[in-house]
Parts: sequence; structure tokens; C-alpha cells
Amino acid sequence: MDEVPKRRPPNTSFKQQRLKAWQPILTAKTVLPTYFIIGILFAPLGGLLVWRNNQVSELSFEYTACKDAMTKTVVPESTFVHSSAVGQFDKPTYMILRDQNQSVSSPIDNSAEPYVYTVQRCSVQVTIPVDLQPPVMLYYKLTNFYQNHRKYTKSLDHKQLSGEASSLEEIRSRKGCPPSDELIYPCGFIANSMFNDTISDLFQVASEGHGVIYAFEHTGIALAADKGKYGKTKYTDFTTVRPPPYWAGRWPGGEYSTIFPPPDLSTDEHFQVWMRTSGWPTFLKPYGRNDKDILRAGDYQMSIDMNFPIETYGGKKYIVISTIGAIGGRNNFLGIIFIVTAILCAGLGVIFTAFHIIKPRIIGDHSKISFGAEATVHTRSANRADDVGGNRIRSRYEDD
Repeated sequence: MDEVPKRRPPNTSFKQQRLKAWQPILTAKTVLPTYFIIGILFAPLGGLLVWRNNQVSELSFEYTACKDAMTKTVVPESTFVHSSAVGQFDKPTYMILRDQNQSVSSPIDNSAEPYVYTVQRCSVQVTIPVDLQPPVMLYYKLTNFYQNHRKYTKSLDHKQLSGEASSLEEIRSRKGCPPSDELIYPCGFIANSMFNDTISDLFQVASEGHGVIYAFEHTGIALAADKGKYGKTKYTDFTTVRPPPYWAGRWPGGEYSTIFPPPDLSTDEHFQVWMRTSGWPTFLKPYGRNDKDILRAGDYQMSIDMNFPIETYGGKKYIVISTIGAIGGRNNFLGIIFIVTAILCAGLGVIFTAFHIIKPRIIGDHSKISFGAEATVHTRSANRADDVGGNRIRSRYEDD
């Protein structure tokens, strides 16, 4: 008696590959209507997306050169973009205010003396040509910044970001952050290169002389999926950890302390937004939003502390103020893709239909079957596939 193999798979449809399957037979009657249906559906949908996208108002301007603008300077024409129905209005202007003081209060001790450090402040005057309905988004835009570099995207320590008080040896063993003689929190290239220009709210001076502030909230800008990745640090001895090199100017003496501790990454949505790296060298990231108030048309002023060193890699910095449409910010790409797909499908449908009418092909015509050089010719018999001459086409796999 033969022994049953011990590792024989169960006699089930799944294990023995007997599952029922459906193999569609593509014919002219099924394929041609599909082309036309796709064209009919995608064309109005693409048109609707383009129309809805055109309802999104957006204003964008570059402020890279503000660091050298000693007098009021109009932004370059080539870098100013707006989608307002109002065609003629004053372009944004900016000038640098050197050696300004930036005051940072302690998040722990309200009675402590604020930390004051010197910054170069860019004063921007911008005109909002029409009322912008909420939600209104404030973005910053960077160009020529390759966040998709492999070494860059992997330069972080997930456990440290989640709040774990990892030692220098533990971080070195995980090989996520670059080697360092100091315990840096948060470590890695992504965190160290975080965009740190400080953008203020919009301030409007009304004709009566009193000021009106349009404030942007800095919550609700990060994705919900990102918030769970970060936790409040469990480091207790702040003298053992150091801020990243490009962050040092924001802390007294370039060091963490009990009064000025490390940031709480679980609530710092600017950090969470930055850590989600972009796949393109030119990208927008949200900086603030206002979901309640209408941004009234008028002249506004805003200030930007120029902390981000754009010169090191030859990029440019932009400010973008935009409303939100059905699919986000202003972008015609998706609508155009739908329209192009509709045109291609409708065009191919017409071409294939014309071929089918002019030169139809009989479905199931065995004369079109070929077995290549292995085929042999036999005499004709009933229920056999025949060639044009009436001879049966036979494969080498058939029995005599």
C-alpha cells in the first residue's frame, strides 16, 4: 500500500486550483460600446472638474529676493500668478527690515523672560482683489528642493519621533540618522532642513485708520494619518540632547533647557507637514488655514522672518494664498486628463467601428487559427477546423 504524502495539500478548490473563473471574450459588440460609454461619461466629468477648478481663487508670488530689497520692490512679473476675475490691481511689494527682534516665550514658565534673537524680517504688502470665501489656505512653495532623494527620505528615526527617549548608541544601531557625536532631537536630514520662515497673519489697514487682522490657524493642516506617528518626547534630562544645527538659533544658547524644552512633535503640525516628503522638486505645503472668515478684498500687510537658507541649493520661495475647491487647490490636471481620455476613447471607438463596418471579421472563424511551423495538414473530416483549402489544421499535441 502506497504511503500518503505527508505534505499533500488539502483537496479543496482553492488548494487544487479548481476555482471557478470567468474569461471574457472581447468582441466588437462588447468593446466598441465600452469606448463610447467611457467617452460619454468622462467628457462631462472632465468639463465639470475644469469648471469647478476655475472657481478656485489663488494668488502666488515669490519673495526670495526680499533679503536684498532695501527699498520697496515690486515682485517680478514672471513670479506673480493670480486667478482673480479682476485683471488690473497692484502687484505685491516687499522690502527687508534688517536686525529685527523675534521674541519667543517659554512654553513652560509664563513668568520667564522671553528669548529674543535677531532676524531679518521681510515686510510684504499684498492686494487681495476679490473676497475669498472660506476655507482660505496659506501655503509656502519651494522650488529645486529634492525631498525624494533616497538618503534624505530615510534620514530619520521613527522610534525617537514617536517619543521614545533613545540613547545615542540606540540611534546609531538603527542607522536611520547620520552619525553624530551628540544626541540630537529630532535627528536626521529631514528634520534639520525643516522650513522655518515665520509667516505672520494678514493685517489690513481700513480707510478709517483702525487695523483688521485676518488670522490663520496652524492646526488642521497635517493629515490625520501623520499625527499618529509623533509623540511627546520622553527625554527628561534636556542637557543631554541638542536641537538640530539649523534649529539652534531658536533656543537660548543653541541648547534645550527646562524653561525652553524641545518641541512637542505630537502637536507641531508644521513639523508633521514637513516630514511628509514630496515626490517632486517643486511643491506646496500648508502653513495655515482659516475655515470661518471671509478674506475681504483690500490691501494687506504681512511679515516673514527670513530664517530658511534658500541660497544653499539655488531654489526659490513663494507665498500662496488660495481657496479650496472640490478636489483641493487650483489644479486643472485631473480635469484635463479626463477630457483627453474621453477624446481618445471616442476617437478610437469611431475608428474601430469604421473598420468593423468596412471589413468585418467573423467571430469564431477557425481559418484565422495558426499553430505556426508545427501545424500539419490532413484530410477534411466532420467537426474539424479547416483552412481555406478545406484541409484540417492539426496541432502536434493532438492524437492521430
